[in-house]
Amino acid sequence: MTDTSDQRRGATPPGALRNPKIDAAIERAVELGDPDELLALLDRSSGLPARRGGGRAPGPDLGPNAPLPRVNLDLARAVGGAIADRGARAERLVRALCSSAEEYALIVAAQALAALAGRAGQQESAGRAGRPRRARGAFDPLEALEQLAEDPRRLVRDGVVAALRTVIAARGDAMVGELSTWTDGYLQAHAALEALAERTLLTRLGAGAEVVERLEEAFVLADRSPRADERLQGLRLLRREMPAQIATLSGRFPEVVRWLEEKTRVERPESREVVGQAIAALRKGSFSDAETARLADALAATAPPPRDPSRIVQGTRKRSRGRR
Repeated sequence: MTDTSDQRRGATPPGALRNPKIDAAIERAVELGDPDELLALLDRSSGLPARRGGGRAPGPDLGPNAPLPRVNLDLARAVGGAIADRGARAERLVRALCSSAEEYALIVAAQALAALAGRAGQQESAGRAGRPRRARGAFDPLEALEQLAEDPRRLVRDGVVAALRTVIAARGDAMVGELSTWTDGYLQAHAALEALAERTLLTRLGAGAEVVERLEEAFVLADRSPRADERLQGLRLLRREMPAQIATLSGRFPEVVRWLEEKTRVERPESREVVGQAIAALRKGSFSDAETARLADALAATAPPPRDPSRIVQGTRKRSRGRR
């Protein structure tokens, strides 16, 4: 039998803020529009390196594959939700968090924006599609969240992706359509696809055609990118992570596999590499060898001819001249 003793005592639901000191600090931060006291209180439990002299001590640059600190995302969600509970009064605080240079402040801001955006979507009238109309200059949580996705730091991007998944879970298929505004920038497009490519979340979505449209927009963005952008972090990240995202989305929506087959005809080498890696990712998943072989053959059939076929070495040349 399920233990319901906590529910009978009126326990705080999962994800809600349980610390009265933090709640009081949030209230003061809302009144002042200044998050410094709140961030100092959250510092010890954030999971990030401790502050020194009002800022975080910069750690050594260990490269893109180095292990990252384990951010306390549950705390950020709880604090963000508590901030969103203050409604319009908290707008000044949310803006201050969004303008901060600290990673955890931006992660908390992303969770607050997600809570605000999710509640705004639930308040839309039945049958009314799209984002609610706002007065000119009004604060738009989704627009602010999209701006946070431009941050080059991985911890912040991961926080934005987690926040975006919260919004998608709250607003459903309608939110997949609204992500079209995210696919005009490299880092934003990556965040949108990464948020969608989550198996548990995908089971709650049915807009396969909309998902394919977001994939198409992101793929075309990378395929038509100028050569001057080749060294940009956002473009490299978008191409690097897209194959795994395609494989995850293909497991939920067969339309994605048909879309991938169409992309075997692309000409740009970097885009063909993305398609080839996506096919390889499908092969590692639950797709049959026959289906992935068909896709691989379609990609090979459209490969450009070599410039000088005579320079191709077929197999390994024998250097022993028959000697053992």
